[in-house]
Amino acid sequence: MGIKQINGGYVPAEDRILLRVSSDAGEEFRFWLTRPVTSHLLAANRTLAARAVAQKFPPPVAQTVSEFTQQAVAQQTKLDDKFEPGATYPLGETPVLVVKFKLTPIEHGVSLDLGLLNGTNVNLRFASHLAQQVGVLLDRLQTDARWLTTPAPAADTPASPSASEGKKSLH
Repeated sequence: MGIKQINGGYVPAEDRILLRVSSDAGEEFRFWLTRPVTSHLLAANRTLAARAVAQKFPPPVAQTVSEFTQQAVAQQTKLDDKFEPGATYPLGETPVLVVKFKLTPIEHGVSLDLGLLNGTNVNLRFASHLAQQVGVLLDRLQTDARWLTTPAPAADTPASPSASEGKKSLH
């Protein structure tokens, strides 16, 4: 099962980002992202992208290539397509709160484990380019929210702890 679309919006009454993910199988997953989770996720995403570039280029060149790549992805990412909702909601129609995450590099992309308030995980896998586009979306949403955050400094491991029970995969 693959990811069909990703959509997001800032909800002022909740002071959270509503992230919606639809799958090729007609499912829709709805998540609440808080300011701290969004900030750390953006930092982790940027760190993984920079590490991927650093493996291919020497340090001075890698920094320039990384910045250029981020700018190119931001310019090419379309954020105005109409979202096609899913027909079924495996987690329910009410968005679930993401309390932690783990972002891990995989071959040709990243694996994102979202730790939910009820202790379960949802795993999303993105191609590298899609992961960068999700970063563009989240950055735009946090700007729209006027959170005025800068991404949290990324640690050596660009992830927060994740729960291992109740993992659901979305590929």
